[in-house]
Amino acid sequence: MPIVAELAAQIQQLSAQDRHELLRLLMVGSDDGDQDADEAWRNEIVRRVKAIRNGEAAIRALQDDWRE
Repeated sequence: MPIVAELAAQIQQLSAQDRHELLRLLMVGSDDGDQDADEAWRNEIVRRVKAIRNGEAAIRALQDDWRE
């Protein structure tokens, strides 16, 4: 944790513009995992829709799950 505290102190010394740029860089760097997750969900949705259309899966109302 000392590294984080040291970084936080250094960040406080940055100008508002530099803090904004740092935040943007951090956010862009963290989006890679989100893109992978988004692609995985899209692939899963496509797979499920195909299964329903091919008669390999059935649609159940969400309410059916709550009653069980």
